[in-house]
Order: sequence, then structure tokens, then C-alpha cells
Amino acid sequence: MTTMKSSQEIMDELEKSKGKYRSIVQAGIAKWVKDFQEGSIKINSVDDLKKLIEMDIQILKDDLVQLKHNESVPRKGTRKGGGGSET
Repeated sequence: MTTMKSSQEIMDELEKSKGKYRSIVQAGIAKWVKDFQEGSIKINSVDDLKKLIEMDIQILKDDLVQLKHNESVPRKGTRKGGGGSET
């Protein structure tokens, strides 16, 4: 029998995958820059670098959106608006 994953498990897996993808993208950017500095990439192939940078930025934007979403959703046992008890 297959059990469904919780939202938290899915989010954890997504975060791991995004971290891996970002590492791959950053490695690709570093390799492109190195090859460019060595002269093996000519200016007419800058499109590859642009695509890698755009992917990196998109991953960061997704992280920012997720962070803002997480901050706006009240967690279990808490109330939005400072409804906790004061001592």
C-alpha cells in the first residue's frame, strides 16, 4: 500500500532538490566563466551563461516567495497579530 507524503515531507524534498539544482547551475556558471577566460568560449555563446543565470535567479525568487508565504501563514499553536499571553 502506498502512503501519501505530508506537505512538510514534500516541501523538504523540494528544498533538497532546489539546493541540488542550484549547485548544478552555479557549477555551470563557474565552468562557463572559466572556459570564457581561457578563450574557449567566444562572445557569440553568451546565451548559455544568460540561461544559467536566469535559472539561478528563478530558484532564488522561488525561495523568496516561499519564505514570504511561510511568514504569512500562522503556525499551529500561534495566533497572527500577537495574540499570545503576556506576563
